Amino acid sequence: MQQKKYLLGLLTLLLLISCGALGEDGRFTTDTAETGSTNTTLRYTGDKPAEGKGNLFGEIRWNGSGAADLEVAICTNHSFFGGCGDTSFLAKTDENGRFLFKNINPGVYALSVRLFNSDDWLYISGGILRAAEFKVEAGKTLVAGVHPIYKRDLKPRTPTNGSKMPAGEVQLTWASYPDADYYKITLYPDQGDAIVYEKQVNETSMRLDLLPVNCGYRWRVEAFNSDRIKIAETAKPFDFVVDSLNGSCLLAIQEPADGAEIRGDNIILDWDDSPLATTYKILMWNDDDPNRTHVLSFKEVNESSYRLTEALSPARYVWSVTAYNASGSKIGGTEIYDFTVRP
Repeated sequence: MQQKKYLLGLLTLLLLISCGALGEDGRFTTDTAETGSTNTTLRYTGDKPAEGKGNLFGEIRWNGSGAADLEVAICTNHSFFGGCGDTSFLAKTDENGRFLFKNINPGVYALSVRLFNSDDWLYISGGILRAAEFKVEAGKTLVAGVHPIYKRDLKPRTPTNGSKMPAGEVQLTWASYPDADYYKITLYPDQGDAIVYEKQVNETSMRLDLLPVNCGYRWRVEAFNSDRIKIAETAKPFDFVVDSLNGSCLLAIQEPADGAEIRGDNIILDWDDSPLATTYKILMWNDDDPNRTHVLSFKEVNESSYRLTEALSPARYVWSVTAYNASGSKIGGTEIYDFTVRP
C-alpha cells in the first residue's frame, strides 16, 4: 500500500506541483512548488562575511519589480518530497526584494520563498523535481541571482470545484487578472492524456471536448505578463466530474484482487473493458526485487484480460493497465494494484 501511495503521489506531482508549509520546528513539512531564475545582473556591495563564514545574497521579483517583505528560507538538507530535513534559516526581502543571509556556515543550500502573507512556499528550482543548489564558501558572498515568483490568487469561475457536468464539452472560465497578457490552461482526466496542457489563450474562457465516458477532471490556469513571466496561477487544481455516461476512464481491476495471495501458476489478469480502447498495455514488476525487475514491460494486448505464460516465483507483485485508442492516445487506465504469490 505504501508503494502504491508513493507511485500515485509521484504521478500527481509530475502533473501538478503542490505547495508546502514551514512547521513550528523550522522544517518544511510538505512538498513545495518550484520557480526558476533569470540572468539579470545583480551585485553585492555590502560587508564581507566573518572569518570562516559566508554570505548568500539574492533578489525576489514579482511582475518585474522587487517583492518586498517576503520571508526567504535556506537549508542544507533538502529533498523535493520532504522539503527541508534540517533547521531552516530565515531572512526577509527589503523594499527592493533583496535578501541576505549573513555569516552562515559554508555549504550547499536550497532556497525557498514564502508567498505574500500565505502558507505557500516556492522553492527555487534546479530542474524537474529538484531544488537548485547554492554553494556558499568561506570568506565569499554568493550572489544567488534574481528569481521571479508568482501569486496563487487567480480565481476560476466555472466549473465550480467538485461540480457535476454534462457530457460532451466544457467551458472553462476564470476572472481576468491584472497585468495578464495571456493565460495557459491545463485540463487532464483522472486517467488518460491531458485534454490540453498549458494551452495559451488571450481570453478568460476556453471550450473543450471531454472524453465520451465517465471521468473526473482537474484543471488549472496560469497568468503571464507581456514579458512572458508567470505572475499568477490558481491556488490548486479545481476538479469536476462527468458521471452520466457508459464506461469510465478509470478501469476497475477484477482479478487478482488488490492485496490477494495467490498461486504462482495460471495467473489471469482481468480488468474492466473500455469502450474507447483498441489496445491495452500492462506494466508489472517484482516489488521484492531491489531492481524492481519487470515481469511485463508495457505488454500490449487487444483484450481486457491476459494470462501469464510462465509461473511467478513467490514475491509481491505490483501492476497496472493503461488503455489506448486507435490514434495511440491514452484514454484510460487502472489504479496500481498488488498481489502476493505465496510459497
